[in-house]
Amino acid sequence: MTLFVDSSGILALVDRDDPAHAGVVEAFTLGRSEVLATHAYVIVETLAVARRRYGPPVAADLIDRVIPALDVAPVDAELHSAAVAAFRDTVESSVSLVDRTSFAYMRREGIERAIALDADFRTAGFETLP
Repeated sequence: MTLFVDSSGILALVDRDDPAHAGVVEAFTLGRSEVLATHAYVIVETLAVARRRYGPPVAADLIDRVIPALDVAPVDAELHSAAVAAFRDTVESSVSLVDRTSFAYMRREGIERAIALDADFRTAGFETLP
């Protein structure tokens, strides 16, 4: 089985003060027996937020220790186009282009569960951990 990993899950993993930290650590531990998958846009978003919010050392630690444990898929033209079309169709909603890309990726790959704190994943029909 495969678990999708969203930036919200990765950021809660590194932030011990995040109320979801313990649950995310547990979800990542569960992920040791499963493939932990994400896509390149999540990595870009995560590193930008981590560096701004927590500083360069945390971003470097993510690059050195967390990202290598993930199966990071490139965002090809087809996936990008599908995500942009979905984003355009719902541009008034609060769902980001990165999340629209995640939903399209998860559907394409048949992934049903995500380590994500974002309620939009549940609204889109996915199971979330923690």
